[in-house]
Parts: sequence; structure tokens; C-alpha cells
Amino acid sequence: MGQSHSCTNQHHNIHDKTSAAALFGAVSDGELEIVEAMLKDHPSLLQHTNGRARFSPLHVAAANGSIQVLSMLLERDVKVDVLNRYKQTPLMLAAMNGKTGCVEKLIQAGANAKDLC
Repeated sequence: MGQSHSCTNQHHNIHDKTSAAALFGAVSDGELEIVEAMLKDHPSLLQHTNGRARFSPLHVAAANGSIQVLSMLLERDVKVDVLNRYKQTPLMLAAMNGKTGCVEKLIQAGANAKDLC
């Protein structure tokens, strides 16, 4: 019985990783409806990070200029100054990538701009 339990947990972890990968792809591509649907079904995906840099969905949206997805994520009460592995915030990534619309949106949401200086 213990083995079937571990198989279930292993299957659950694989499903979470697959779902997280799909979420990050949709965030990167700016596919608002897909991101909304995925988060509606699995709100915990918002807590996942992607890759070695540990990007949050907010980092990915900011870096890619996905302003509609970024706005929707901010409405979900995510931490606006979340840090990735390299101590970068979504605001830093938006600025570094020239995504001025995302920079403005993040500042309006309370992102800490003084750390960019």
C-alpha cells in the first residue's frame, strides 16, 4: 500500500512540473486566457519558479513585456518585489529588457524602484 501512495505522489509531482512548464510557456507568450484558466484550476502554480534562475510567473511576464498577463498576476495579490536566484525583481527585468509598459505597471503596483539605482 505504501508503494501505491508514493507512486501517486510521484505522479502528482510530475503533473505539477508539467503544469508549471505549461504555465510559464503561456505567460512568456502572453496568452492571458490560458494563464487565467490554468490559475483558476491550479492557483498553487503561482508559487512555482522556473529554471535555475528561479523566475516567478511575474518575472517572466515582466521580462517578456506581457502587460496583460502581468496586470492579471498583480490582481492576484502576488509579491510585486519577489526575488529570483540572482536577487532580481520583476521590475529590474522589465527595465533591463526595455519593457516600459511593464515598468510603469509594476511601479503603480508598488514595486520598489530605488533598488534599480
